[in-house]
Amino acid sequence: MNVAANHAVTLRLEDLVLKFSRKEKTINTIPISFSFREGEKRAILCGNRRIRDELLGSIYGLVQPASGRISHQGLVSWPLGLKGGLDGKLTLRQNMLFLSSLYQDRVVPLNIEKFLKTFLDAAGLSPRERLKDLRSRDQKLFFLMTALAFSFDVFLVPSAQFLMGSENDQVIKYLRTVFEARIENHTLITTSGNKKFLKDFCDQGLAIDASGQQIFEGSLDECFDWMKASSSQGDSVEESDIVDESLFSRDLSNEDNQSELLEII
Repeated sequence: MNVAANHAVTLRLEDLVLKFSRKEKTINTIPISFSFREGEKRAILCGNRRIRDELLGSIYGLVQPASGRISHQGLVSWPLGLKGGLDGKLTLRQNMLFLSSLYQDRVVPLNIEKFLKTFLDAAGLSPRERLKDLRSRDQKLFFLMTALAFSFDVFLVPSAQFLMGSENDQVIKYLRTVFEARIENHTLITTSGNKKFLKDFCDQGLAIDASGQQIFEGSLDECFDWMKASSSQGDSVEESDIVDESLFSRDLSNEDNQSELLEII
């Protein structure tokens, strides 16, 4: 899984300063500079969930950093498992076809209708159901499935909630299989707190402390060791994989303005 040093840089952070609140105080992180290369699978480790979410949101363009610059080559996914450009008033089929029209040159399945049907059959859903009428879990499964219909150059994964689970869960098993195929030879950046997911899919890590200071980058195992050795209990990587969706959902929603293309080139 190691990426050769001569692989092209797909995304670069230059003196990126994030802004977040802690105990009613606004705090700026120490500048972060880092490059992600083509095909690289890297976990961002930080005990402060807010910093991880802010960083991923900044990479996609949802969150305005305090200062710094983000540059990239190719197409960056919206954070997988979050709403993306979906409209709750539309049916599941209408939403899938709408996104397919936006990213028509990035659609992977030869038959998008068949791809949708395979997922819906496994999940026990109908293509005629409106997105907003689904249970919360089914909505999130649908969010993830739609993102996996496309080939992105950089995949952003804030949570592994619906990529890990029982082998008897056919929906999660299907989504995980598709996910494995999509990220092959593409860049993966994840802020998931699920250690099993990180060990299954990442070989590189970037360790950041609770103040936002980059403390180590290297192999995933080495980063875990550094986090354990240099962090307090409150700074360690947690097993919880719950994302603060309020950071993403309003900006990602496409319900009031379907003309906006959620595309970063």
